[in-house]
Amino acid sequence: MQMAEISIGGVVLVLVFLVLAVSLFALIDKRTMRRVLRVLGVYVAGSLVLGGVCWLTYRADAWWAFGLFAVGFWLLAVGWCLYELRPGWQRLLVPVALSMLAGSVVAGGCLMLCLPRVAFVPVFGVAVVHLALSVSQTLQTYQRTLLHTEAHRQYLLANGASLLESLMPSVRRALRASVLPQLRTMASPLVVMMPMLFAGMLLGGASVAAAVATSLLLMAAVFAASVLAGVVALYCFKR
Repeated sequence: MQMAEISIGGVVLVLVFLVLAVSLFALIDKRTMRRVLRVLGVYVAGSLVLGGVCWLTYRADAWWAFGLFAVGFWLLAVGWCLYELRPGWQRLLVPVALSMLAGSVVAGGCLMLCLPRVAFVPVFGVAVVHLALSVSQTLQTYQRTLLHTEAHRQYLLANGASLLESLMPSVRRALRASVLPQLRTMASPLVVMMPMLFAGMLLGGASVAAAVATSLLLMAAVFAASVLAGVVALYCFKR
């Protein structure tokens, strides 16, 4: 879709309704409205920056540009995970970085073998976002479970259980926490029928068959990469 095809009148109408909605919300809850405006500002600024980076990447149209985009997006995802896992992010730096690297290589590499180079930026971006959420949820659940089951683990160790056997309940809960959000997404009919990537590919002119195939491949690759990233994160954290 070209910018020339976007109706100026439609844009103005959307902005008018946005201002109206913000004004009504401000009358009801001014405190929450300030947070909404702050989040909207961050979203707009982030969208403009991401749009500029993507434009430069496609403008260069070279593997080194796509590689720089992948490294930059990976670093951003690692930083976000560490921010979500604060405090104590220093000891989580290695588990997060290695697990995100393993998951990104698996998901991005497998998908790029199936898809054309032009699909690298959106597909890799969506995959890394899902991985970041998964790794963050895995480590948060693991740490919380270890804290709550310390007495039970000591009991198991005192009765001859190995360290791995005493940690397995926490490991199972952490891995379960990493995949359950994706299972809920796949089980939701509306999300499956019209996910954001699917709609974006249709807007970009891709065929319906290509959009469906890409969405299914992405979901499968992200699920496999999330499990691998979770195992790597837990192993590195234990070490």
